[in-house]
Amino acid sequence: TLDAGTLLLGGIGLMHRSDRRDFDKSRRAFEHLIERYPRYAAAHAYLAEWHVFKVAQGWFENLDQEATSALDRINRALDIDAEDSLALTVNGMVHTNLLRKHDIAKRSYDLALQRNPNACLAWLHRGTLYAFQGRGREAMEQTERAVSLSPLDPWRYYYDTLSATAALSAREYERAISLARRSLRANRAHASTYRVIAIAASELGRMDEARDSVAELR
Repeated sequence: TLDAGTLLLGGIGLMHRSDRRDFDKSRRAFEHLIERYPRYAAAHAYLAEWHVFKVAQGWFENLDQEATSALDRINRALDIDAEDSLALTVNGMVHTNLLRKHDIAKRSYDLALQRNPNACLAWLHRGTLYAFQGRGREAMEQTERAVSLSPLDPWRYYYDTLSATAALSAREYERAISLARRSLRANRAHASTYRVIAIAASELGRMDEARDSVAELR
């Protein structure tokens, strides 16, 4: 009985709680939206993003299967609207995180920002791509731009954890830990946040802190 907007926001919120039971509910919300409105590109895009989150959290058994499912969903979204900035951003996420095709991901993020220069998630994830490529300073510039575009974002923890990844790539280890700790205060169940702390703390020679972070992650 919920309207489409409420159902979509509910699904996104459940996905970001990083709780396995709520996470599975978010998938059902997106699938119901697709059943109700099969030509609604955002629902397909968020379901593709759901698969990316599933892998990031380690809640999967077959990476190839998750990548195939995510690619199928994002291709459906782009078939509906090839210029939708959200769909283009999620396409970049799928190719960055699951398929490791950074050239395709970069083009997709670039197109998303051409369509909508204020697409904060495109800035955020292009920064993450740069971090994975070792382009730390550029990564920090991109993630800082994302935060400036959505300073009161309800899922600020997500911006903080990816900003921490960017700082880690730039060898700004204290900043990476500070951002990651702030992210954990809002969401203690997002796996990559612990990985950032473990790496940054070990680089600083703080091995007890690194081991504690690994223990929390496990």
